[in-house]
Amino acid sequence: MRSIASAAAVAALLAACAQRTPRIQVRPASRDDRNVAFLSFASSQVERFSDPEGRSCRRFDGRVRENLLGWQSTSADDAACTHDTYSEGLPPGVLEMHWRSQIAEDGTYDLVTLGYSVGAWGRVVGRGAHYGDSWSRARLVVEARSAHCEASWSLELALTKVSGPQTRQADFSGWVEIPELLMKGCKAHEPVDVWLRLLGEANRGRIDVDWFGFSALADDEVNRIFGLRPRAEPAARSPSSH
Repeated sequence: MRSIASAAAVAALLAACAQRTPRIQVRPASRDDRNVAFLSFASSQVERFSDPEGRSCRRFDGRVRENLLGWQSTSADDAACTHDTYSEGLPPGVLEMHWRSQIAEDGTYDLVTLGYSVGAWGRVVGRGAHYGDSWSRARLVVEARSAHCEASWSLELALTKVSGPQTRQADFSGWVEIPELLMKGCKAHEPVDVWLRLLGEANRGRIDVDWFGFSALADDEVNRIFGLRPRAEPAARSPSSH
């Protein structure tokens, strides 16, 4: 009887934890896109990331491949893109997507994704030495900027630190919700740019990216990931009468 009661208690605990753990929505099932002006995909940039053949990793061309907008390995044994300080040096490796639009009216805006989460799989490897400390890390960065308004967000995916002649590895995997970003003081008719970057940084080591991007079924989804939604300004209070 004790074992049955213990099993029931464990099941109840797991059920309670599952209820408290928020689910990450990978792609939108339905969207409330009223008053949202979407940004169009503009370009992609790759800096200091190489493919398995040692060539510069390809740029993302805005098209869906195998339900992915972004970068994906074609081999179970090799990463899609690798940044290694042995070959690329100390400046960070960058996988970047870029969207652009125009501010419609003066005011304050929220940069939203309305249900799209960004996925990233890979690992960071730190190579130690007899002298000094070594580190390697991967980060996600979102930057939004116009002439009069801007916003940014970043998240560390994985970090490893090494002291002495050792090698250490830290994996990263899964989906991340990009929060709504507040952009104040925007001016009408000015261009606005949004960049999503995966940064691979190390002073002695390697960053492997197996998969990075958004789940999608159609090419046009790339033009409906980021959007600007005007935020209603609070009504001004009238002076109190005495």
